[in-house]
Amino acid sequence: MKLAACFAACVVILGVVAAVSPIPNRETDRDVYEATATRVVVPDCGDLQCFRVLVPWVLGRLPGPSIVKWKGYAVVCNAATLVAVFLWCLSLNLSRRLAWMAAVASTFGFGSLYTLHDPYTSDPLMYLLGPFIGSEAVNGRVAVAGAVATAGVFAKEFAGAPLYIVAVWHALERRWKAALHTLAGANVAFLAWLLFTLTLMLRFNYSYSGSASTDLGHGANLVGWLSRMSPRGVISAMFIEFGALWLLAPIGFLIAPRRLQLVALVSLPVAALFGYVQQPDRALWNFHFLVTPLAATVLERAPIALAGATLAAFAFANLRVGAQLPLAVVGRTALAASVLLAAASAWTALRAVRS
Repeated sequence: MKLAACFAACVVILGVVAAVSPIPNRETDRDVYEATATRVVVPDCGDLQCFRVLVPWVLGRLPGPSIVKWKGYAVVCNAATLVAVFLWCLSLNLSRRLAWMAAVASTFGFGSLYTLHDPYTSDPLMYLLGPFIGSEAVNGRVAVAGAVATAGVFAKEFAGAPLYIVAVWHALERRWKAALHTLAGANVAFLAWLLFTLTLMLRFNYSYSGSASTDLGHGANLVGWLSRMSPRGVISAMFIEFGALWLLAPIGFLIAPRRLQLVALVSLPVAALFGYVQQPDRALWNFHFLVTPLAATVLERAPIALAGATLAAFAFANLRVGAQLPLAVVGRTALAASVLLAAASAWTALRAVRS
C-alpha cells in the first residue's frame, strides 16, 4: 500500500515537472519516433532509433496529442522506477531505508528527469526494466525476467543486459543452475532482438547508416561524441550525469555488502560497452539501479537529516540540468550544495564504519 501511494505521489510530482519542462530547442529523435508510431514500418530507414519500435508502436495506437502521450509515458515509467529500484534493493538483501534512498535518487536523477524534457526515446522504459528484470532474475523468476527482457529488446537492446549481469553474478557465487537458467533467458532475448533486426534489414531495407554506433573499429559513437565536444564540455556532461553520486558511489562500493559489490563489478564491462557504442553522458544512466544503491550505502550511515538534505539538493539540481527548468542560478547552487552535503555524508559514514 505504501509503495502504491509513493508511486501515485511520484506520478503527480513528475507530471507537474513534465508539464512545465520546455520543449527541446535542438534536433531530437522526435521525427523518427513519430514516423514509426504513425506508419509502423518506415522502409529504407537508416536511423538507429528506427529499430526501437515497441514504445512508438504502443503509443501510436493511443488517442491524444503526441507530446501528451510521450510525456505521460515518461512520467509513468519514471514513477514506476521508484518501485522497481526499491524492490531491486530488497532482492539484494539491502535495508528498506537504503532501498528508499536509492529509489528516490534513481527517480529524481539526471537521466530520469531529462526524459521529461525530451520524452521521445525508449530510455524511460529501460530505466524501469533494468531494476525490474534484475530483481526478478535474482529472486529466481527467470521465466518472467526473460519474457519481459525479450519484449523489452524491441524497445531498446539494453533490456537484455540485466540478465547477463545477473547470470555472471550467479556464476561467481557458484550457483551454476541459476546462472545457466539466467543465461538462457538472456540469450533468448538477444536472439529475438537479432532476428527482428535482420528482418527489418532484409525485408524493409533498414540500416544503421545514420549512426556511428556499429562502427566498433573506429570508436563507435564515443569518438564522434568526443569530437563534437570541448574537453570542458565532456567533463561537464559526464559530471552532470551522476552529480553527487560520483562522490558517494565509489565510497559506497568500499563499504557495501559483498553481494552488491559483486553485481556492481560484473556490470562494469557491460557499462563500458554501452558507453562506447552510445553517447556516454546518457547511456550510463541505464545503470542507475547499480549506482544509486552504492550511493545509498553511504547515506544510510549518515544522520537522517544530512542524508535527506543531500537527496533533496541532488533532486533539485536535476530539475535544472535534467528537466531543464529555468532555474539557472538556483540549480547551480543546488548542484554545489549536493556535492558538499555528499562529502559531509561520506565523512560521517566513514567515521561510523571505523568506529
